[in-house]
Amino acid sequence: MTGSTHPLLHKINSRDAIDSSEVFDGVLAVLALPAGRTRDVMLGSILTGLLLRGPRIGEVEAAVRAAVHLDRASWSFHLPPNGLHVVGYTGSGKKGLKTINISSTAALVAATGGAHIAKLGSRSASSKTGSRDFIDLVGANVDHVPHPDMVGIMADCGFGFFSIENRVPRFDRRYGGRFQAVHALSLAFPALLSPVVCSAYVYGLAHPAVHVSAQLLSQLGLPDVTVVNSSAGPALQVDELIPGTKVRACRISDGHKHPGIAAALTRATTPMPLNLACITQHTDPRTNVAAAIRILAGQDTSPASDAVALNAALLLFTGRAVPTLRAGLATAATILRDGAGLDTLLRFVRLTGGSPHALDTLLTPAPLLDRSKTLC
Repeated sequence: MTGSTHPLLHKINSRDAIDSSEVFDGVLAVLALPAGRTRDVMLGSILTGLLLRGPRIGEVEAAVRAAVHLDRASWSFHLPPNGLHVVGYTGSGKKGLKTINISSTAALVAATGGAHIAKLGSRSASSKTGSRDFIDLVGANVDHVPHPDMVGIMADCGFGFFSIENRVPRFDRRYGGRFQAVHALSLAFPALLSPVVCSAYVYGLAHPAVHVSAQLLSQLGLPDVTVVNSSAGPALQVDELIPGTKVRACRISDGHKHPGIAAALTRATTPMPLNLACITQHTDPRTNVAAAIRILAGQDTSPASDAVALNAALLLFTGRAVPTLRAGLATAATILRDGAGLDTLLRFVRLTGGSPHALDTLLTPAPLLDRSKTLC
């Protein structure tokens, strides 16, 4: 196929349905091309085209299955202790508004409130700090913690970090670092890479198609999945819940939709002020992480803490630590006010064999120029 375009690229430009087998075979064929501009352009055209065509669930599912196919045979999965309700938590990334590490901070708040969160993440591809960058900068030592031991840490303190960077090495050699915007695989792929078996999943999507994403993930085997999105305009799509924006959510559990979650999140978000400056990422990675740590420690009560509380509330509810989203908000607000989430992070760092010194450094007062956002 070198030197010629694959038929799938031509079919994507039509309005006709494409058989799932053609998508599956076409994606694998393009991934098998020699490394270079031709392969990258073809892959980008297919993944973007599949998203713009609807997206159509059957077509996107076939593309996701092709991407997973390269590495899935080598996967291992780890079971949590009996009776432990674990929430897998990750996002699509590639968002239109780059934020501080809201999701990692929210996961730690939820863990403090009694939920058990498996934070799935990787280093940043398009932002200053991804969830793995956050974990490294706070002083945790996750490289030397095997996944079974990380499950034990999660059972102990409620929070575990599971890197998904090396989950798909063959695929990533063809894909990694080449995409800065959401595409077809973004609707599901990261949520499927968990090395720990989870009872439920919360997936943030930087695209409005939360219903398609939730249905897709349900069809791909996730038993209970909630997909969320926030937007403050067509170009500002975020894979987290942001106060004052238009929020979207879809939950599917055992094949059944739960429409109440979207309405509950809208009610919770509407009274909160919109202040994007408070959550926008800083230019320096350490400053970016320090902003999140100050929220966790109760030192920043700006609207950024509302964003963390909102995401933590959903995790607390999904993790069965609270009976309602409203109760989750109250619990999260108390944890943030008391700075109790920092204790959970400190315990996690120590359990991984890391050093708390990094946290001490991050909590030192920021220079005046860098503190302006915390006062918004």
